Amino acid sequence: MEPKLFSVIVDALGSKDRTAKVYAATLRRIHREVYKTELTDLDLKFARTTKVLNYTKKIVNLTRKKNAATALVMGLRATGAPEPRVAKFRKIMLDADKDYQQFLTSGKRKRPFEDAEESWKLVIGLHKKVAKEIDARSLWSVGSKVDPAEYRILMAWIYLKWLAALPPRRLEYAETRLLTKSKFDASDKTGNYVVMGKRNWTWNLHRYKTVGKYGPAILKIPGPLKAALNKLKPIIKSKNDKGHIFLNNKFRQLSRSQFSSFVSWVFRKYASKKWTQNTIRAIKVSSVWKPSIENPLQLAKDMGHNIETALLHYKQ
Repeated sequence: MEPKLFSVIVDALGSKDRTAKVYAATLRRIHREVYKTELTDLDLKFARTTKVLNYTKKIVNLTRKKNAATALVMGLRATGAPEPRVAKFRKIMLDADKDYQQFLTSGKRKRPFEDAEESWKLVIGLHKKVAKEIDARSLWSVGSKVDPAEYRILMAWIYLKWLAALPPRRLEYAETRLLTKSKFDASDKTGNYVVMGKRNWTWNLHRYKTVGKYGPAILKIPGPLKAALNKLKPIIKSKNDKGHIFLNNKFRQLSRSQFSSFVSWVFRKYASKKWTQNTIRAIKVSSVWKPSIENPLQLAKDMGHNIETALLHYKQ
């Protein structure tokens, strides 16, 4: 079989599969937008053209420009392109990053929330609103016979309970599944798990953005979240034998992109807000600075980023 584009990048540069797949998807999108056809050339000759260079320079959104230039740099390096051509895209990438950092600190960045403290109070209390809907629909009585739409409501409840109990992570929730301590010990420990011990339950994270820097993260699950997960556990097990908590309409694990869409749905439905998971993280970090009601250093560790990231990207 002909190798896939992401494999070409992995083999040439030693990138992680997940990262290489992002580069490959971006390269395919660029080809589609510039040439109106699907990419079939794994040598990426199209990336060496002036047409693609000019397209990248004209991208207005700084994040999108940086991502496009980064993918082109990696693709060109992987296919042995001349260094002068690589250097042109590298300059676009670095300039876009510099402009973006200046934008973040300029005070011009718009926030989808106004008062971080009040917004966070809304977030951590929202599970009560979902609980009322669950009771009104008698979903606990329906139990394992809930349909996909009903299970989605239960997912909203457990997700919001999670936010109320632990600092918000990125999209690690999507892969998280329930495991007993013995099954966790026997696992390959490459995913994310709620480990159900005899007394204490923990959230063990082995797959997240900065795991290479910080290593696996282990967060103790507080009593209210443990009780909520325990209550939902029979339904989870009946719908997914692997114990995945967040499921699609076919009761299979949500992808990260699907989980991101699910989060947006939750806040549109229950709070009438256009908030994403990144918004929730921004609200949380911004809410602790003035007054400082939590230790920012510990919070940054629990959320999987460094203090510089918190100051640059989140502090209002």
